[in-house]
Amino acid sequence: MNSTLHEERIVFIMPTRPVTLTAKKTVNIVNNMETLLDRRTIAPGAIYCVGKNYREHAREMEKLEGAIAGTPVEDDGEPIIFMKPPTALETEGVIAMPEFQGTPLSANMHYEAEIVLLIGKSCDGCSIEEAPNYIAGFGAGLDMTLRDVQLAAKKAGNPWLKSKGFRKSALISDFIPFTHSLFLQDLTISLELNGKQIQEGRVSEMLHSPAMLIHYLSYLYGLRRGDLVFTGTPSGVGKVNSGDTLNALLSIPENSTQGYSGLVNLQARVI
Repeated sequence: MNSTLHEERIVFIMPTRPVTLTAKKTVNIVNNMETLLDRRTIAPGAIYCVGKNYREHAREMEKLEGAIAGTPVEDDGEPIIFMKPPTALETEGVIAMPEFQGTPLSANMHYEAEIVLLIGKSCDGCSIEEAPNYIAGFGAGLDMTLRDVQLAAKKAGNPWLKSKGFRKSALISDFIPFTHSLFLQDLTISLELNGKQIQEGRVSEMLHSPAMLIHYLSYLYGLRRGDLVFTGTPSGVGKVNSGDTLNALLSIPENSTQGYSGLVNLQARVI
């Protein structure tokens, strides 16, 4: 199925000063790497998201959804996929409660920190082994969710796009160019809310690996250069309020053989 594929160039931005995300905090990039893909240049045709891709988060969601405590987390072999429209993308770190005709849509907006993949080449079907060849970069993201709206829609059996797809609901950091040496099984996404760590999860804890997700999405829907894949959030999701600050960080634990810590971060504020 790959016979129609063609190579497409990704242009990387070379900063002339230390990389600063949302004009708040400078991050020490691995090996003082100065090549990042500027988030402001990204214009996805599609934003794919993965639900319940960490077992503990699946359990906490089932509790919120009213499942009986202790019920096994179901895994039918396929990931749970939903989408956000491209207009949901936010690159300036601003989180805002959506309104319609002056009325807020929710009383319970949640944060969800995630590892985000940037697709570098179009693909209409690739194997798991080939999947890394289609990843241009990886970064930190926030999937903002109107939890009360989502749960009400699910209970009624209705679609829940409104709870996930509103403007400024898909926040991203700059992206690190993909390499196997950095994208390790212990690559970690963590989130601080007002300076306190509240989420942490590793690639190795995902129910469906990034390669599996690329493989799956490429066959079912087709992937295009510039598309984004939010790979799922670890447990610890919760409510944000006006004035809150969030800091999502991608890192490699310091006990890894590379000996590095912070790779790139995303700082955001709730207005």
